[in-house]
Amino acid sequence: MRYLSLLIFIMLPDWSWAQEAQVENSMAPQVTIEAPEDDTTVGQAAIVRIKVLVPTFMPSPPVFPSLEQENLLVRLPERASGPISESVNGETWSGVQRSYRLYPLASGVFDFGPQEVLVTYADPETNEPKQVSVPLPATTLTATVPDAARSLDPLIIANGFELAQEIEGETDMNAGDAITRRLTAKITGTSPIMIPALLPEASDPLLQPYPKEPRFTETEDRGILSGQRVDETVYVAREGGQTQLPAISINWYSLKSGEIETAELDAVQLTLAAPKWKPPTPETLIYAVFLLGAFSVLSWGAVHLTRPRYQAWRNDRRTRYLTSYEFALNQLHASLKNQDLSGSYTALEMCKTRGQKPKDLVNLEATLTQIGASRYAPDNHKTHADWTKALLAFKAIKTRRPGTLAMLPPLNP
Repeated sequence: MRYLSLLIFIMLPDWSWAQEAQVENSMAPQVTIEAPEDDTTVGQAAIVRIKVLVPTFMPSPPVFPSLEQENLLVRLPERASGPISESVNGETWSGVQRSYRLYPLASGVFDFGPQEVLVTYADPETNEPKQVSVPLPATTLTATVPDAARSLDPLIIANGFELAQEIEGETDMNAGDAITRRLTAKITGTSPIMIPALLPEASDPLLQPYPKEPRFTETEDRGILSGQRVDETVYVAREGGQTQLPAISINWYSLKSGEIETAELDAVQLTLAAPKWKPPTPETLIYAVFLLGAFSVLSWGAVHLTRPRYQAWRNDRRTRYLTSYEFALNQLHASLKNQDLSGSYTALEMCKTRGQKPKDLVNLEATLTQIGASRYAPDNHKTHADWTKALLAFKAIKTRRPGTLAMLPPLNP
């Protein structure tokens, strides 16, 4: 019994500390969060509430997290924060509740942790202000797109959507005239941020566009967002011709009908007159004469500097050609076509000296010998000169071109 009393005496401090810690934790501020369990449609509001309770009172309001993240629009309604009181462990605790309206702009799961709430409250024992950071419980919000709207790009899901167009200026234009196109898209049931650019990028060579920054207006009625987007572009006529400001067509999903609908605007036809000719001013003439003179001087200098090099290159190129196998082959072909026996022999010898193997010339030499015999033989021994056979022999030579050509120096260096 003595040992048991001693053991209880030894364990008493630890038991007292655990009891104090449990009491302290039970008196710590409580933070809870409520989010919709069902999926939220993209662009529609989801109400999320964060509740802070303390056992005493809060000398200053808690600092709530913003909950902002990519593709999530956060709005605080009127009177977003207000006092509350609840029973905790049989005692009445006071606190503050904040409500958020969250509008997902894309499908997916939005995770709100880890975040913290900074709470300042009166210490239950000393009544002195005490500040603690309480972690926000892990919570998610799931946003989905209706099946019928999955093919939309851009994605517009709303109760209503309509387009309006204003044109300022004449559609019959002269060069330099301007016309303004203003498009207004009104949307109900979601934020106007969901509205895409209304005017396509202009690529018309007859018009010079000057777009302005889009203007957004947003309203809220009992948590339902609406608004409009205004796109405006000024077009200046460049050249004459027929053109148009293109038609606009935007598909959107109606939450009322559950179907895809289309908002459309007609094209605007434009007639542009060609710019009138204006005589050049004296300053323009002087400038043109100056440019012409400068170009002439530069051209003369370029020709003067490059002519010797060009002439040397041209002479060298001609010399290399006259000493090449190609020249000898062309001379042989021309002599055979002209039935020039002397020229054919001369060109044949030239081919030999410039790389052609003698064995490749046997048939052609034999044919030329027969032609020479028929030409210089007595009349009673003359035969027909077969130049066609010589040309066929030449083609055989041409197909067997030498692999390495012997380059001779110029005849008259």
